[in-house]
Amino acid sequence: MSTNIQWCDETWNVIVGCSRVSGSPGCARCYAAKAAKSPRLQQFPQYQTVSNWDGTVEFVKSQLIKPLCWKKPKRIFVCSMADLFHANVLDEWIHQVMAVAALSPQHTFQILTKRPERMKEYFSQPNLWVKWYEAACVNLWDAVSEKFGGLVNLQQSFSLQPFPLPNLWLGTSTENQQMADKRIPILLQIPAAIRFLSCEPLLEEIDFRQAGAIQKLISDDSEWELVNEDIQWIVVGGESGPQSRPCHIEWIESIVQQCLQSQTPVFVKQLGANAIFGGQRFKTCDRKGGEIEEFPEQLQLQEFPFGT
Repeated sequence: MSTNIQWCDETWNVIVGCSRVSGSPGCARCYAAKAAKSPRLQQFPQYQTVSNWDGTVEFVKSQLIKPLCWKKPKRIFVCSMADLFHANVLDEWIHQVMAVAALSPQHTFQILTKRPERMKEYFSQPNLWVKWYEAACVNLWDAVSEKFGGLVNLQQSFSLQPFPLPNLWLGTSTENQQMADKRIPILLQIPAAIRFLSCEPLLEEIDFRQAGAIQKLISDDSEWELVNEDIQWIVVGGESGPQSRPCHIEWIESIVQQCLQSQTPVFVKQLGANAIFGGQRFKTCDRKGGEIEEFPEQLQLQEFPFGT
């Protein structure tokens, strides 16, 4: 569906439902958990099932083929109302999502998780291409048979795609230093054309060099600092909504400076509803602090990965 999320064109909620990650403060005021209870979404049966946000997840079969119907290239945020790598999401469902991505090279699929461990486990499986191809044959055949003109052509379409998929961006949430230290080293072990970080809601200053030091301790032969070859994109923003936790603009400035020094594209999404600057409340007309014209000039950056 169309979306107000500035860094994508569409959201694709083929799976809905989630639960909060224990120890992850970014989950505390989850926008999706609140939105799932809203009258706008409660009119759809899948959201009635998952509204308690207790780990119940639903595969929404009717949404599966939507990207195949969009001819114009789009940046698609996969599962904005779920975590594709939640423990209760079946591998068979992920295979179908990946099959659609493989058959839609005109689109960019952006997948963000707070569970990079499961993401790594999934992409470490052998013969993923075979599983995606089988998922297409079994679950997508009616939708793709006319487009691809038969089984042989469908098989050829899969065999011509490189791995990792060039139109698949994989990211993880890093709302504070602890989560950056924990999740970034795992993300770096996952094959991806584009890896990205979502520092949203940003809850404290993050030093990515420290996260790199953690990576070096984990693996003696793998040293990481925030450089474009490892992380190709960073999204950063403060929290929005009632009782938003403060986001100090200095924290955003620190991330922007680290990105500029390493030539890593950065997308400053919003200052948040409770932005603080110099110890004082930073007032904006937009309740989310999301109007770029209201940002301090040095933060008016909304970049995408180079070459995309």
